[in-house]
This record gives sequence, C-alpha cells and structure tokens, in this order.
Amino acid sequence: MNKQEAANFLDVSVRALERYVQQGRISVRYEKGKTRPTAHFDRAELEVFKAELEQPSYKPAVESRQTPPNTEPRQIATEQQPETDKPVLYSGEISEFGEISVIDKLSSIIEGLLSKTENQPSVPIADKLLLTFAEAQALTGLSKEFLRNAIAQEKLKAKIIGRSWRIKRSDLEEFVNSLF
Repeated sequence: MNKQEAANFLDVSVRALERYVQQGRISVRYEKGKTRPTAHFDRAELEVFKAELEQPSYKPAVESRQTPPNTEPRQIATEQQPETDKPVLYSGEISEFGEISVIDKLSSIIEGLLSKTENQPSVPIADKLLLTFAEAQALTGLSKEFLRNAIAQEKLKAKIIGRSWRIKRSDLEEFVNSLF
C-alpha cells in the first residue's frame, strides 16, 4: 500500500504518517518507481499500529500542585558564618581555594572588551574621505531618504563597498553646494 493509501487507512495525514516513520513506529519499504522511489507499507503492520492508535489514553485534565494541609512550608537552614577580619577579595586576587571568582572573570572580560574599542583608531567624521549613509546624514543634516533619492537620480555619486554604500566627501560637498 502506498503512502496516501496508508494515511487514509490510519485516518491520519501524510505528514503524520511520515512522522511515525521517522520515529520508527512504522517501517517502510522503498521500491524503484518511474521517476523516484515510492514508499510501500505492510498492511498487517498498519493494522496493528491502527489498533495501537485507537486505544484511549488517559491524562489528567488538570495537574494538582496543592500541598497537603498538614505540611509546613519548607525552609532551608542556613549556617551562621563567623565574622572574620579577612578583607574582601579585589579584582585579580585569588581566593582561599586558588580559584578566581566569577566577579573577577566578568571584570576581566569587560576590561578586555573596553580595551579593544579604545585601541581602535578613531577618526572624526570631518577627517574621513569616505562616508556611510549615517555619517553623511549626520554631517549634512539631510535625511537618509533624501540622500538615497539623490543617488537614485544620479545627483550624488556613491558606490557599494562590501555591504554598504560609501559616499566620497568631495562628492557630498559638491551635492550640498548644488542645493543652494
């Protein structure tokens, strides 16, 4: 019996039948067809599986999470720690057990991230030769849509470099001068 016939026999969709096959609940045998292999199912196995599907399953409609009335609320006992004159550990210090604390690890990660941004060269927009849309917008005060329309109408020269548009500073200055 083919896939559609097996699905109709079980009263399920073809997709549900495919899921049963993937789960290993039903076996399938593929035979060479005219254009591609076709699935064939054993009728006896499908009859056994249909009987399994038709068995009722009982599940509670609502799970009860109430506690019995005689039980007291559960409390976790805490030990009293004696006060010591030992100073608090600071960044980079090692605790008694020779491990670096979580706070120290996090602070070193944050310091590493901050130092990466500080080490990158920062060039002011006024000194850049090529500008992004956001930089051109910030420099001129014109909207992105206005700049895009100018590029589409070939009033402003721009080029895609990588994934984003770049505008030469000199071309942007010429465009702004032509506006007035």
